[in-house]
Amino acid sequence: MKRFLAIFMLTTLASPAAADGLLSGYACGTLPPSYKVDVEVADDSDQMLRIRESAFRALARSQTETSGSAELVLLIDMHAIREGIRRKERDLGSVTDGSSERIKARMNLWSNKRDSIIGGRKDRIIDGPIDEVRIDIAINDKSNGKCVWRGEAVHSTAGNDQWAVAEKVTLRLIRLLGRDIRDREFAVE
Repeated sequence: MKRFLAIFMLTTLASPAAADGLLSGYACGTLPPSYKVDVEVADDSDQMLRIRESAFRALARSQTETSGSAELVLLIDMHAIREGIRRKERDLGSVTDGSSERIKARMNLWSNKRDSIIGGRKDRIIDGPIDEVRIDIAINDKSNGKCVWRGEAVHSTAGNDQWAVAEKVTLRLIRLLGRDIRDREFAVE
């Protein structure tokens, strides 16, 4: 028993933290081996300008030049996704038909384990609250507006400052510029 407990504790300590985000990126054009980009954000709010400055620093660390006269533009957009708890409707269904067609209805009259007409609802919550940020990054050709690369990420804010999480997610996407990624799980530090 002690061996099993020790092995269980070691595996739980060694397992990585659960990923709270999902990111994807794909090429929709040809990204040159070395390129300059201009960085634009969705609006001029203080938070988006802070994300823009972080993007400049991240691009400099990856040795990508930034210039207002560059032929490519890196566009950054952020959306907060917030939804409350979704609950099931109170009634368990009804059958109405104005025509004289035959109707088949299938319902659970009574159950002590599942929703039923007599037993009522066992659990009223369908889905818990959602508190996430979505970051979209696109590299487009300035001359014709055609897409060169796109990336998107969704990450849970888990009650943290949405702008701080958005900044970290943006930096993660910038590190992956130009790569094809499909539904990669990740967590911000």
